[in-house]
Amino acid sequence: MKYKLIGDMTNDPTDSVIPKTDGDGATLVHVVAAGATELIQTRGGQIVGRIYIPANGSIDLSKEHDDAITCPNSFCTPIAYQA
Repeated sequence: MKYKLIGDMTNDPTDSVIPKTDGDGATLVHVVAAGATELIQTRGGQIVGRIYIPANGSIDLSKEHDDAITCPNSFCTPIAYQA
């Protein structure tokens, strides 16, 4: 699978929509954990879900554009899948 980068990386996001280059929040985010961490996704201040990511682990998170992410000790990049 190829990634298309659509914005700058956000380090250690706290309540961030992970903005794309155009300023809107990303709907697909590649998350890499520098150390073991927990990602928390919120919508309107309410927790949508949370997931543990082990050190050096990564996930691709699908979310609504206005959902916020808190994930200490991580690097989050807005992406799109490209064929």
